[in-house]
Amino acid sequence: MVLRGSPPAVGWWRAGTGQDPLAALRNSYPMGVFTSLFNVTGQPAISLPVHHDAASGLPVGVQIVAAPWREDLLLQVAHLPEQALPWTGRRPPVS
Repeated sequence: MVLRGSPPAVGWWRAGTGQDPLAALRNSYPMGVFTSLFNVTGQPAISLPVHHDAASGLPVGVQIVAAPWREDLLLQVAHLPEQALPWTGRRPPVS
């Protein structure tokens, strides 16, 4: 999931659904706004966890998108930040 900020608390999308059944849809919109366009157009995209937020310990990533049918190029470009900022050994704290 791609966001423009820190993730919201669990269950945040339910706010106001008791009064308005469409509230969940409106609340959830910001969660998919950065990925829905690529889902509709069929463009390959990848999100790489290139950093961890010091305050929360959660991963912070970058989204890379390629032209349709260019998964080969997407994977080649995605390989560069993975090499420069290795993330496989990082783990967020478990509470």
